[in-house]
Amino acid sequence: MKTLTTLFFALGLLLASLLTSAQSKADKIYDAFDNKDGVTIFTFTKEMTDAFNIDLGDDGDEKNVSGDLHKIRFLSYNPEKGEMSGEAFMKKAVSMLPSQYKKYVDEDDDSNTEIWLLGKRKKYQECHVFVHNENPAGNEFVVSFYGDFTVNDLEGLKATGKSMSE
Repeated sequence: MKTLTTLFFALGLLLASLLTSAQSKADKIYDAFDNKDGVTIFTFTKEMTDAFNIDLGDDGDEKNVSGDLHKIRFLSYNPEKGEMSGEAFMKKAVSMLPSQYKKYVDEDDDSNTEIWLLGKRKKYQECHVFVHNENPAGNEFVVSFYGDFTVNDLEGLKATGKSMSE
């Protein structure tokens, strides 16, 4: 009986570790701020994202995100209702990304938007767009894309994330 109990316990631990490892390490941003004052979070699931076709650009110059988009998450932080400033919120949120996430750097970019990626070259599993507000009292946003996808235009994806926050 003791061996059977030990076996079930070991299987339970294995199953629990598999289920928790399926969660993105970046989800801790959303988990940390969930149910906090000034925070609004919503998620588009796989079934909902299948209705989206993300095309970037216009007038025949479209570039797109192709592949399998599993989930889109959106977080809005209102510093007037929350416990910290918008700038402090953004610093804390970005600092929660593990070291394997890489910041996309564009030397010509002077916007208030940052992109953090998990993947290599144009093939990614996650893309997180952090939109800073120039107004210190204005809302800050995080838009996260999850899946196995290829991005042909990171600037366009950044613009898509930014437009979702407007």
